[in-house]
Parts: sequence; C-alpha cells; structure tokens
Amino acid sequence: MRNTSRVLLTAVTATIALLLTTAIASASEYPVHAEGHERGLGGADADGLRVYACDTFGDNWGVRTHYTYRNNTGGVATRTVSDANGVTAGCGEQNMAASAPALSYQVCTGKAGADTVCGPWTRL
Repeated sequence: MRNTSRVLLTAVTATIALLLTTAIASASEYPVHAEGHERGLGGADADGLRVYACDTFGDNWGVRTHYTYRNNTGGVATRTVSDANGVTAGCGEQNMAASAPALSYQVCTGKAGADTVCGPWTRL
C-alpha cells in the first residue's frame, strides 16, 4: 500500500509539473479568423525561443506567423513561419537561439500565401 501511494504521488506531482511548465511556456497565442471561420492560430513561447503557426481548417487558406528578433548585428529583423496543410497533423515551427529570441509576432491568414487577415502585433 505504501509503495502504491508513493507511485501515485510521484505520478500526480509529475503531471502537475508538466501542466505548469506547459502553461508557463505558452505565454502568447492568437487565433486568426476570416470569413466566419477560425483558420488557425499562431504564437510564441514566453521566452521567445519557439514561434509557431498552425493551419487548422482544410480550406486552401494558410496561416503565417511573422516575428521579429534581434539579429547578430544588433538590429531587428523579421521572418515568417508558415503552415498551409489544413487539418493535416503538424504545424510550422521555428526554434530560436537563446541569444536571439523572438521579440514580437503577428498571425495572418489568406489564400496562396497572401496576408488577407492579420491580428495585431504582440510583444513578448
């Protein structure tokens, strides 16, 4: 009985730690809507070390997350991560170096790579 309780306590503690870590890491996410549908979402982890775009609607509209980061010359640059595969598993993702994390992002959607609808720029 004592071993069972210890194993159960360990499992509960690990689950709580995982949930807290996930909540902390996913600080900012924005769902993008167009023509009455949620087309997908994008965002960045709180520390700016991961930026992602997820297309969640099979409709030939893609989702893009534009993001800014501090480049190696000290300036600010902008890049984009995309996902246009609809409901197929997987999202576009960019892992950033700790020395050059994402600073802000904007999530957009549109057909054929166009940014027809965009959310606001969000600072991290």
